[in-house]
Amino acid sequence: MTCSLETTARFPEDLAANLRLVEALAPAHCSGCMGYHLARARRRLKAGSPDALDRTETIQLLRTCLGQASHGAVDIVIAGVGDTNLLATCAEAMPDLAKVRFTVLDRCRTPLVLCEAFARRHGLNVETSQVEVGAPDAAFPADIILVHSLLRFLPRSAHRAVMLALRRWLKPEGMILFSHRLMAGDVMTESCYLAEYESAGPILNLFQEVGLQVVSSLEPVEQSGPRHRFLALLKQG
Repeated sequence: MTCSLETTARFPEDLAANLRLVEALAPAHCSGCMGYHLARARRRLKAGSPDALDRTETIQLLRTCLGQASHGAVDIVIAGVGDTNLLATCAEAMPDLAKVRFTVLDRCRTPLVLCEAFARRHGLNVETSQVEVGAPDAAFPADIILVHSLLRFLPRSAHRAVMLALRRWLKPEGMILFSHRLMAGDVMTESCYLAEYESAGPILNLFQEVGLQVVSSLEPVEQSGPRHRFLALLKQG
């Protein structure tokens, strides 16, 4: 099978190498998530169009965040990754990577190793940390935090603690780029997905509870299926 591995002009993902790494690492590093990482790596390699469905909007909003950041070094935290997709998207959004420092977080070591390999290949300044995002003692000061689909993998009871942690990490003028798929009805088909939202209303209530203010939001509709995404730029309220 022939598949184009290039997802951007500047920062192509090597999806075949990702799959090989996942196959080697998942049995040792995954705890309950091996099936997800293997299925995702295989699906993206086979698809031939592996970009996130809201990649265009994410890049646009990241550039908006960047315009609000300081003119010095910019600290970007990616809170939860499945593989190299979000790191590649963030890198593509940055016009000047010389001043960008990435911190990539996940509770599983497998996707962090993928991101480390991606960073070496493209010369990115990336640190990784295996951590539960809502852990009370975690601290990752950030100008920009990207949280993409993370809440799907956590029980609803944990969402408030996670969003409070992200708010705590923000620098005074920092912003959160939040993306979450809205699902019509009970369509969870994989055990790794623990919580879904059918509409943006409960998510907006969550933001208000933890003291986050919505700067702007989008709801791009997917091309197939009864699903769309909710994206929002957030700052401390």
